[in-house]
Amino acid sequence: MTASTIVFANTLAQSQANRLDGEKIRRIAEAATVEDALKMLSDYGFTSALGGSIDGFVVTETDKLIEFLRDTSPSEKVFDALTAPFWYNNVKLAYKSRFVAMPENSYYQVGGEPDRIARGDYSDCDKYLTAALCGLDEANERNPRVIDLELTRAMYKFVLSVGVHEIKNYFKREIDMKNILSAARMKRLGINRDEFLNGGNIKHDTLVDAINAGSFSGSFIGTPYEEMTEKLEENGFTEFFGFENDMNELLFDMTDSLCQDMSSYEPYLNYYTRALVELKTIKTALVCIKTSSRDVFYKRMPKMFR
Repeated sequence: MTASTIVFANTLAQSQANRLDGEKIRRIAEAATVEDALKMLSDYGFTSALGGSIDGFVVTETDKLIEFLRDTSPSEKVFDALTAPFWYNNVKLAYKSRFVAMPENSYYQVGGEPDRIARGDYSDCDKYLTAALCGLDEANERNPRVIDLELTRAMYKFVLSVGVHEIKNYFKREIDMKNILSAARMKRLGINRDEFLNGGNIKHDTLVDAINAGSFSGSFIGTPYEEMTEKLEENGFTEFFGFENDMNELLFDMTDSLCQDMSSYEPYLNYYTRALVELKTIKTALVCIKTSSRDVFYKRMPKMFR
C-alpha cells in the first residue's frame, strides 16, 4: 500500500464530510412532520430521503456509505474491517430469521448472501464467523441475546486480525467502551454474567471489579474512560445514551486530533465515525419528530453538533 493511495482516500473522505452542522440538525429536528424533515435532508444532499420511511432512509444512506467505502478504501482489508459491523448485522438477522420473522429491508448491501446464512451455508464467511455460527448450530441456540453476543465477539476477532495498526487501535477502544457499558448495565441490575468482548485494552478482571466495587468509576482512573464512567456513576446508571454519545465523541476526537497526517488512516477513520454519528443523529431526530418528543432529541444530540 503506497502513501499516495492513502492520501488520495483521505482527500476523498474529507471532501464528503460535514454535510450537516448544528444549525441544519436543529432545523431538521424542528420540522413539522417527518416528510418535511426528509425534504430538508434531500436539500442537504441526502438524495434518498424523499418518499421513504425512516428505516428505509437509514438503510439506503448506510448502503451509500458502504459504496463510498468500497470505491475509496485504501485497501481491501480496511474496507472489510470498516464494513464488518454491517455484514455481521446481516448475518445476525439472517440467522435469527430461521425462527423469527425479520424485515427484508433491514439488510445492508455488503458481504455475502444472507439467504445462504439462513440455509446454513457458511461459504461466504470468514473463519471466525464460521466457527461462531457452527457453535450456535451445535448448541441449537435460539436466544437472540446469546446469538448477538457470540457473533459480535466473532466480528471483533475478524476486525482485529486485519493487521492495520490504526484500525486495531480504533476498534480496541470501541471494545473497551462496549465492555464498560455492559459492566455498567450489570452493575445497575445487580448481576454478573460473562458478556464481555475480547480484544480490548481493559482487562476483564478490571471490568468485574468495577461491577462489584463501591465506586464503579474508580476502576477506570488513569484510563481514557475515567470522565465517561464518572458521569455514568453520577447519574446512577440511568442515562446510557449519554455514555453512548461519549463513546462516539471519543472515537471522533481520537481520530480528529490526528487528521493532519494524511499518510495515516486517521482522517479516513474520522470521516467514517462522523458519517455513522450523523446517520444515528438524523434517525433520532426523525423518530423524535414522529413521536412528538423533540425535547428528548436535544438531550441526546451529540456534542459535535452543538
